[in-house]
Formats: sequence, C-alpha cells, structure tokens
Amino acid sequence: MNAIELTDDELYEISRKVLTDKLGASQVQRFIRYCKPGKGDYSVDRHKLLANQPDIDTIVKQIQDGRTAREAEERARAKRFAAPQSEIRKMTDTEVYEIGSQALVDRLGVAGLIGFTRICQELNGGTPRLLIENREDAEGYIKLYTATLTLNPKGVEDYIKRGNAYSYIGEHDKAIKDYSEAIMLKPNYAKAYYNRGNVYRDKVDFDKAIADYTKAIELKPDYADAYYNRGKIYVEKDAYNKAIEDFSAVIKLDPEHADAYNYRATLYRDTSEYDKAVEN
Repeated sequence: MNAIELTDDELYEISRKVLTDKLGASQVQRFIRYCKPGKGDYSVDRHKLLANQPDIDTIVKQIQDGRTAREAEERARAKRFAAPQSEIRKMTDTEVYEIGSQALVDRLGVAGLIGFTRICQELNGGTPRLLIENREDAEGYIKLYTATLTLNPKGVEDYIKRGNAYSYIGEHDKAIKDYSEAIMLKPNYAKAYYNRGNVYRDKVDFDKAIADYTKAIELKPDYADAYYNRGKIYVEKDAYNKAIEDFSAVIKLDPEHADAYNYRATLYRDTSEYDKAVEN
C-alpha cells in the first residue's frame, strides 16, 4: 500500500487499525498522545524548510536519499520489536511509540508514519499542517509539492496542498487543475470537490461551485462547511429557500454555528418571517 496515494482521512483510519492490530486497542491512544506538537516557533521552522530551496531535480534527489536512509534505519530497528500485546501494555510510552511506528512503517512505509504522526500532532494541539500565512509560504509549497509530484504523480493530498497554495496566490485555474487531478485519482474524495468549489466561488462561477459543493455533500452528508458555503452562494443567487435549507442543515450538524444562525435570521427577515428572524 502506497501511503502517498491515500487521502488524510484514509491514512488516519488505516493507521489506527494497524496500531490496534499491533498494540491492542487500549494502547492506540498512548501512541497518539505521544505524538506531541513540536516546540518552538513554528513559523521559523516553516521558513527554514522553505528557504533557499534548490531546483526541483535536487529536491527530488534529497527526498529520495532521505527516504532511503530512513527506511534503512527502520529496518534495523524492526528486529527489536516482536513482543506480544500483553507485554506491550507494560512498556513505556516511548517503547510503545517505537513499536507502533515500526508497525506503521511495515504497512504504510515511512511516508505513512510521517503523515499519521503529523495528523496526530495537529490533533494534540499543534499548529495546523502546511498553514499558509503569506505569498512566500505559498510559493514555497508550490515548489515543494511540484517536487513530490514529480516523484509520485498519484499523490492525491499533494495535488490538494499545491492547489491550496495556488488558490492562496490567486492562481485559480492552476488550483482547479490540481483539484481536478485529485478527483481523477480519488473520485469519491469530498474534500477535493469542496476545495474546487471554493475556487469556482472565488471566480464567481456559482453554478460550478454549487455543483461541487453538492457532490461533496453527496459523498459526505455531514460536511457542514459545504452546506454553509453553498448556502451563501444561494443567497447571492436570491434562492432564499434553498439557502435557508442549507443553513438549517449546518445548524443541525453544528448547533453552535453562529454565522449560520445569522444568515438564516437575515433571510427570515427579508422574507418577512419576523418571529423566526428574532429567534435566530
């Protein structure tokens, strides 16, 4: 199984199953808790990663060399870990983490371990992965993911992440192309449709945006953000009843979504349903 070709959701679910099989269900949370967010200034670390990057061929070579070294190191460590689950429960957090890491490497490769660890760090309160704060960040990520896609053109999440960077700097057509590539590779990936819908919205191509949000909702019926963004477009198109339906769906999924109440209140006011407007 090539972890690079998995979506983040798929990687998370498969990784949890791998850890359960190896460590036992009671130990999975120990592993996840051990994946602590990095300390220090994340922005400094991020800029170190992106600063002074060489040409794409050199980046690809560095990735290949680094992967080879990591895989060799993990193979050597694997010999130390053959304990049954009854013994694993008695081990330290560090030992549990090492055994779980090896299980993930064996099943998903080094890329799978790294990807799952980053997801866990974010769950444990770390800075969101690949946060784009300025144009320099976006351009750096475009270069980085162009390199990784040169290595593996089936990297669904890499298309998503490069598309996000293109979207940030206003390269809408390139972003749409990347999201469309992700959809070709994973036709049932709701996030790809949602992200592409956002770009179509930014291009004021509302019909295509609605189509993508609708597809995202079809694939993931609890996708509150897709309902919310589609509802806002229905407001722009004066389709108030459809907008109210979408904001109501958001509120059902997230009863504390203040913006959805606000939009719905405005729509009830504009349609003279004043009691409902006041309630919202």
